[in-house]
Amino acid sequence: MADESKEMLDRLELDLASLKHEYDLFFNGKRRAEPMKERKELEAKLLVGSRRSIVGNADQLRFNNISGRYWAFANLWTRTVRDLEEGRMHRDTGGSVRRTSAERREPVDREHVDRAAEALLEARRSCGLPGDASDIASLRETLYARALEISASGGGKKVEFVVSVEEGKPKVKAVLY
Repeated sequence: MADESKEMLDRLELDLASLKHEYDLFFNGKRRAEPMKERKELEAKLLVGSRRSIVGNADQLRFNNISGRYWAFANLWTRTVRDLEEGRMHRDTGGSVRRTSAERREPVDREHVDRAAEALLEARRSCGLPGDASDIASLRETLYARALEISASGGGKKVEFVVSVEEGKPKVKAVLY
């Protein structure tokens, strides 16, 4: 019985190491598809193992360790694939997965902020609200700061402002793309 448990645990450790290797190949661009079949097989083996009664405390601890490592890897793999699908990560020219750098991508073009601030100032004037050219710098900074907030909450997407007049009031709407 103890030998059977030891063999099962040895197989689980080898299967976990193999699955980790397959995911490493996938994230480095050497494998086309995510190794879902292998993942499901290992998950099924862990489920069967959790239903068995493991006699020795050392074997039970080892099984819990393997199971814990698997679930930690599974969460990491799921998060990484989701980030890849949602654009927070990308594949470089070699096929490896890389995190998209926030510094590299501005949430909004400064020129667009300038145009939106001028359009807002013009919309305020058309509604009879106070505003002159001295307010433009303050509007630019406010719109840019708001664009940073919206982009951060929107997953790093670019922000574009649309200025309109509704019911006699100037409105600024942010659009993510």
